[in-house]
Amino acid sequence: MEELKRKAAEKAVEAIEDGMVVGLGTGSTARYAILKLGEMVKGGLDIVGVATSLESERLAKEVGIKVADINDYDSIDITIDGADQVNGKLDLIKGGGGALLREKIVASCSKREIIVVDESKIVDDFSFPLPVEVVKFGWKRTADKLRQLGFNPRIRHGFITDNENYILDCEYERIKASKELEEEINNIPGVVENGLFIGLATEVIIGRKDGIEVMKRGY
Repeated sequence: MEELKRKAAEKAVEAIEDGMVVGLGTGSTARYAILKLGEMVKGGLDIVGVATSLESERLAKEVGIKVADINDYDSIDITIDGADQVNGKLDLIKGGGGALLREKIVASCSKREIIVVDESKIVDDFSFPLPVEVVKFGWKRTADKLRQLGFNPRIRHGFITDNENYILDCEYERIKASKELEEEINNIPGVVENGLFIGLATEVIIGRKDGIEVMKRGY
């Protein structure tokens, strides 16, 4: 699967051009994209990166990519990121790496959001536990309210986000990825953000054993 991830990530960076502000995702697949962009920068590509995590920021700087604060730019040209699962509508579950808040902020400010995955991440129905970032204060009460929505939340032990919050990984029987559910979760006091990414991906590049597939959102 690692080779499929790498090929898909390298396909995604073909969209990057001189002068772009590029969102740098987090996770194993996004790492391949950052490494390839670093090679391209060494070859003369002139871009500015906006990282979605401290980990990605460190890697980007290591490979020579200029990294800026998102507050310095009105928008981001292209973001390349991964996902834990993708359905046929190009809706996503993200947050397995714990960077969902910054990833969603960057995605929401991006003109194009290119998601890069291997074929195992494409599903008809979501099954990956939904990550929900919550503030530390009263997190057990926040978990109670998530249970009222039908989730079984479990704290991610030993993990603190870059924003100094907790992650609750929420199991469920079945989930319909809808904007309404995403908003309902976020309306719970104590919830900072959740890993449902609805309507944000403009295209998904899939590394398959028989080649690369590109899915684009229909408008």
